[in-house]
Amino acid sequence: MEHRLAPLHLLPPPADTPWTGAFVDLERGSISRRHGESITVGLPLFWYDPPWYQVTLSQADNISVAVGELGVLVSALRSDLSGPGSESVFHSGREVPSDESDKPELRRYSRMVPYRPERYGFVVKDFDACNIIDLRLTMPRDVTGRFAYSPAQIQRWESAPSTAPVAGGGWVPAATFPPDVESIDHLGSKVRQLRRLADSAAIFLSIGPFRTGAELPKLLAAEPDGVILRLDEIQLDGLELATLTHRMRVMMDQQHCESLPLWVVPGAITPDDAVKLVALGASAIAIDSWCNPLIDLTRESQSGSSRDPRPGNVKHEYDPRWGDFARDNLEDLTERFLGLFEALHSIEPGERLGSFNSSWAKALGIHGLR
Repeated sequence: MEHRLAPLHLLPPPADTPWTGAFVDLERGSISRRHGESITVGLPLFWYDPPWYQVTLSQADNISVAVGELGVLVSALRSDLSGPGSESVFHSGREVPSDESDKPELRRYSRMVPYRPERYGFVVKDFDACNIIDLRLTMPRDVTGRFAYSPAQIQRWESAPSTAPVAGGGWVPAATFPPDVESIDHLGSKVRQLRRLADSAAIFLSIGPFRTGAELPKLLAAEPDGVILRLDEIQLDGLELATLTHRMRVMMDQQHCESLPLWVVPGAITPDDAVKLVALGASAIAIDSWCNPLIDLTRESQSGSSRDPRPGNVKHEYDPRWGDFARDNLEDLTERFLGLFEALHSIEPGERLGSFNSSWAKALGIHGLR
C-alpha cells in the first residue's frame, strides 16, 4: 500500500527528553454535543460508506458486527443489513459473557446513520440508539459519472424484487440538498429537528472540499456536533490531501470551533497516513480502503446467487468466524495505527510533524528538516 503522505515525518521527542510511559485511553473516545451529554464511541476510526448492497443481508450483518467488534464505528441503515420483518445483530446487539455476573451482557456497536436527502431505505427506527447522524450534503456519483444511485443500491434500500426493480432497473437521480430545507442559511432548523428525533446521537454535517470558504461558515452557524470532510471522491495527491485537511482545521478554529470534531474521509491511506492526518488536525479517519476488501473477499468466496435466501421474520445469528476474518485482514492495520497514535500523544502538538521537502513544510507550516 502506497504511503500518500510519505514526505511527512512523525517526529520523535528531542534526544534529551526523559522517557515517560504516557497512557492513552485508545478504547473509548468522547464527542461533546452542543445540546445533550457527551457520547462515547470506540477508536478514532470509522467505516464511512460500505457497499453493503454488493453482498447478501446476512453477510453484510456479520461483517458489520465483526468490524464493530474491533472498535470501529460503522455506517449502516437497517435496510442495508436486514429485510422486512427481521432485525440485524448489528442493530439489536448480541449477548456475550459478562465479567461481573453470571448473566450475559448485551454488547452494542458504535453506529453511524447515513442521512441522505432522499432518505432511500431510511426508516424512523434508524434513529434509535445511534451514535452519529451523518447529514450528507455531498452529491454521490455513480460509475457513469451521473449524480445518481445505482440500481443495485436502490434495490437493497427499497427491498425491491429483481423482477420489479425500482425505476425499471436504471439509475436514480440523487438530490442536491435536503428538500425540507429552504436554503443552506436555514440548515440549523434541520439540525435541530434531527436532534429531537435522535436524542442519543451527535449530528454531523458531511461536505466536499470545493467551496468551503463560502459554505463552511454557514454550516458552522447551524451548530452541528461535528463536520465530515469528504476527500474520497476526487483524485488528490498527498500534498493536496494534507493541505485540505490542515486548511479545514484552521478554518474551523478561526470560526471559534476549536473543539468541534473534524472527521476526514481520505480515500486509500496507510495507518501511517491516518495518524499524520490526525497530527494535521483530523479527529477521526475513515478507513474504507481497509474495510472494503472484506466485501470484495466475501463476494469472491460466495458461490451461486448473491441474493439472501432467508425469509422474513428470521432472527439473525452472528457467526464468530467472521470475527476471525475481520481480524486477519484488519488487525495489523489497526494495531499499527494505534501504536503510532499513542506515540503521537507523547509529543507536543506543534512538534509532531516535519518534512525534508521544503514545499511540504511551507504549505503545512511544519518543521523544515535539514
